[in-house]
Amino acid sequence: MGKYNVALRYTKKAGGYHGIITWTNFPDKECFDKWYTDSIREMQEIVEEGISASRCIELVETTPMACRMAAALQEATDSEGNVNEALLKMNISTALLVEMLR
Repeated sequence: MGKYNVALRYTKKAGGYHGIITWTNFPDKECFDKWYTDSIREMQEIVEEGISASRCIELVETTPMACRMAAALQEATDSEGNVNEALLKMNISTALLVEMLR
């Protein structure tokens, strides 16, 4: 079985993840189409599909730093709005490292 790679961008409905580009692979387009339901479509839009892993990486690298920072904050914030400062620092450090390695 081959790999069917798809790059996806989180929508505004994803909150702090809005604008983050990720990628995943499926055995084939049919498996992707079954997975890509209306509820997923609301949270993630297709950037490109049926592409190489290297193209997926290129697209992921275009995620703006502001989006990475917003995601870092969301990941460090609990359901009551409290921010775990240690987790926030770690997430920001990771986002900065990713930016430096681009």
